[in-house]
Amino acid sequence: MFPLAGKTFPSDAAQLADGIRDALAEYLSLPDKDSAVDVQGKSFPDLKQVKIDLSGASVSATEPPPKPKPTGKREPGVHVDNLEVVGHPIKYEQHKLDLTLKARDVKFDFARDKKSRPLLVLVDARDGHVEAKISKDDIEALLLTLATELAKEQKIQIQDLQLDLTSDGPRSVAADARIKAKKMVMSGVLHIKGRLDIDDELNATVSDLRAEGEGMVGTLAAGIVQKHLKPHDGKKIPLMTFSLGDVALRDVKISVKKNVQVSAEFGSASGSRR
Repeated sequence: MFPLAGKTFPSDAAQLADGIRDALAEYLSLPDKDSAVDVQGKSFPDLKQVKIDLSGASVSATEPPPKPKPTGKREPGVHVDNLEVVGHPIKYEQHKLDLTLKARDVKFDFARDKKSRPLLVLVDARDGHVEAKISKDDIEALLLTLATELAKEQKIQIQDLQLDLTSDGPRSVAADARIKAKKMVMSGVLHIKGRLDIDDELNATVSDLRAEGEGMVGTLAAGIVQKHLKPHDGKKIPLMTFSLGDVALRDVKISVKKNVQVSAEFGSASGSRR
């Protein structure tokens, strides 16, 4: 589901591209706005391709945009032979998220939200696949920076960080960051633990954040870090910058090798709906 800029529904490919592009720009900082949306096809509303390239874009909102909710009567929208959305990467605060979405034979409706703003609602698709991932190296760098800054309060040096990620259910990942800490001649180990849960909108929610220490220095560092973890508990990180509308995800899978990678299918698996 994509919000559309303006007050009226688009009547040709150019207006559709402008409507998607201008709406995305309301909550994304696009590095090249003019090339972010490409719509191909001369027989509107039947289109050959819609490609949205969000590579290098930054989410400007402090919270993920709320899911638009269509209200009232819908109108037939557009049919797209091939839909592609990519972001390599999309930046959200200090996070870098990679996104790839592809689908064929895609059907959209036009609708409006409760404020009468136009929407493009995904109704059905064939062979839809979406993949989102966060680099394990990026997570390690983020945690190392956080721990280093916090430990400075007590003149504790952070020497090394090793991140262990394990699947904890079909849509969950457990994380344990083992951090070596040193103060003067004493050393210890700090553990920052937590979990990520993936919802139907491909949002990752951080929960159960806690700090635990081994040894005198590790225990001291854990006490400092713990109080700073609380504001992040329950934080939601969007892995996708839009809603899938009426289409539900299925076969959600999580891989935790080099990346935290989430993949899912949506729409009809095969066959034509025309």
